[in-house]
Amino acid sequence: MASQDAEETGDWVTVLTTIPTLPLPANTERPLVETERLVLRALTEDDLPVFHELRSRPRVMRFTKRGAADEDIDYTRGRLTPFLPPNDIKTFNYAICLRAAGENKLIGVGGVHLFRSSIGWPEVGYMLHDDHWGKGYATEFLHAFVKAYSALPRPDKPVPLRVTRDSLPADVGASIVGDGDDASTAPVVDEMLMATVADRNGASQKVIAKGGFEKYKSRTEPEWSNPALDVLLHYYRYLPGRAAFGSEQ
Repeated sequence: MASQDAEETGDWVTVLTTIPTLPLPANTERPLVETERLVLRALTEDDLPVFHELRSRPRVMRFTKRGAADEDIDYTRGRLTPFLPPNDIKTFNYAICLRAAGENKLIGVGGVHLFRSSIGWPEVGYMLHDDHWGKGYATEFLHAFVKAYSALPRPDKPVPLRVTRDSLPADVGASIVGDGDDASTAPVVDEMLMATVADRNGASQKVIAKGGFEKYKSRTEPEWSNPALDVLLHYYRYLPGRAAFGSEQ
């Protein structure tokens, strides 16, 4: 599962909503997040070798935007840099670690590295080492992460945000006239957190559904890593403003 870069193509509109305030808390200000079996902590430069090993796994990288294993550690370093100071105040990602093994060695990473995705809203993504698939760790991570994300500081008043019309509830999207680029007449809408999952990634579809995300559309698009091929993508949305996160499935 992977986040996508923002590119304003198609039908976009302006809404008023609440999203986490930038700059975000720095890595040094983020407390550990503990679950029954996991510890989520800030990433560090010392994670580079293990992060590279994770991103060298073809099975893991198959479901990412890149679609292939990193060719060398320098390339991986470029993927780690956005999560380290001084860039940490613009991203909200965690190292996913096993509590039983101590908090230092990661088995995966996950979070929001794009606060303006291809849909306009922040988008969550994650990857886990394939030795740890099928054990419920992804679901456990997602529950914990969204609670931490929902607790981030937000503005006192809704702020303008450009989003795709079809990401909104149908009645809200239909009520916005034209391109809706006038913030003074923009509707106030509930904040959303998005996820995009390829059809072939059935495991992540189950994780996202268990996390309380709602699938609102599916469409075929050019494959991220090979535009000559098509891939069926499923789009999900979640409302961080809910009183409780998801269901404990």
